[in-house]
Amino acid sequence: MPYLFLNKIDKKILDLSYPIVLANISIPILGLTDTAVIGQLDELSALAGISLGAVLIGAMYWFFGFLRMGVTGLVAQARGGDDLVEIYSILIRGLLIAFFGGMLLIVLHHPLFNLIFYFLTADEIAENLATNYMSIRIIAAPFAISIFVFVGWLFGMGETRKSLLLLVLVNIANIILDIIFVKFLSLGISGVAYATILAEVFGFFYGLYLTRKYLLDKKLTRISLIFQYLKWAKFISLNLNIVIRSTLLQAVFLSYLLFGTKFGSEVLAANHILLQITSFFAYALDGIAFSSEILVGEAIGRKQRNFFEKVIKSTIKLGLTFSAILSGFFYFFGIFIIDLITSIETVRSICQELLIWITLMPIVSVFSYVYDGIFLGAARGREIRIAMIQSFITFILSVALIVPLFENTGLWCSFIIFNLVRAITLWLKMDYVRCTF
Repeated sequence: MPYLFLNKIDKKILDLSYPIVLANISIPILGLTDTAVIGQLDELSALAGISLGAVLIGAMYWFFGFLRMGVTGLVAQARGGDDLVEIYSILIRGLLIAFFGGMLLIVLHHPLFNLIFYFLTADEIAENLATNYMSIRIIAAPFAISIFVFVGWLFGMGETRKSLLLLVLVNIANIILDIIFVKFLSLGISGVAYATILAEVFGFFYGLYLTRKYLLDKKLTRISLIFQYLKWAKFISLNLNIVIRSTLLQAVFLSYLLFGTKFGSEVLAANHILLQITSFFAYALDGIAFSSEILVGEAIGRKQRNFFEKVIKSTIKLGLTFSAILSGFFYFFGIFIIDLITSIETVRSICQELLIWITLMPIVSVFSYVYDGIFLGAARGREIRIAMIQSFITFILSVALIVPLFENTGLWCSFIIFNLVRAITLWLKMDYVRCTF
């Protein structure tokens, strides 16, 4: 879509979203790099181990992903209302939750890992490697979770280029350390884990540096307002709804682990690779979703209904354009990308058989991401939760009916159905957002 044919709102969304898209894409690229470094060792158990460990620890951290999503909308609304003290207070509230949540994960990680592998039946070697990987990664939990807060806060402030810089620097550091620890020091999966925790600690301190203007401004420090009951009630209420939404969403994506371990290590490894590619799509489309969240939050803060309606039209139009480009890219280059990630022929073959589902995924799921952003910008957590529960129930029914007939193909078909239902259920609730004005 030529830039000259875009309207003013389109251009504003693109100016906000392209750093978000690049920042988001850097996250699954990191996961793909971790997988590729191990995948090129030609050790199936190691690849299965990194598949289990990376996804499980990522799911634990993404449980706290509400900090990024919830913080963005609230900060955008506070910025729209020119409330500098509340902007500062939201940052502090988020960092406090990140710290105590991360410490809780460290304290409880042994029983938590045991519980996970009680339900997952994986190859013993792969399970041991995954446990070792997660035990190292969990050390940096408070730092890793805090990065969500910094990124969400910067998004809400419209500082998308700074959030891009934060994530890119973290991921570049991680990739370089991956190569050093695995290729040159031969530390295997442990090396990948050490590389990640060092990068996450670096990211935390760089996040402090990027937000120093507010953190060091004594005029904005109002302890009574930071801990004000009504503000915490709104913050927690929104985020609890997002937690439920994110937990169910993670359960859907983690279902490939449950079925992958039953279908065998080759299917598990193939599903992990395809899920990383799907994450690439999701993070790219999230750029449009986060742009809509920022602008919807601003519109509500300023009480500009007309601007709000224009934002919705533009995000849908641009989201469809992006999704078509992503689908076309993977249609033509999917096999080449899979071959770069792994040299194991059986895993490559399984991935290639499922290419059609991965190609369809962006087109099918784009509306669910766009509407997610709109509801988050309006801080309508209740509707997000209800829509996700409805979509999750549909996914369970789909899995129960289709997977017994088509096995792993049925699982990926169920993912498509899940995203369709997410979009429909949110669209049907749009009047609740409009009632915000």
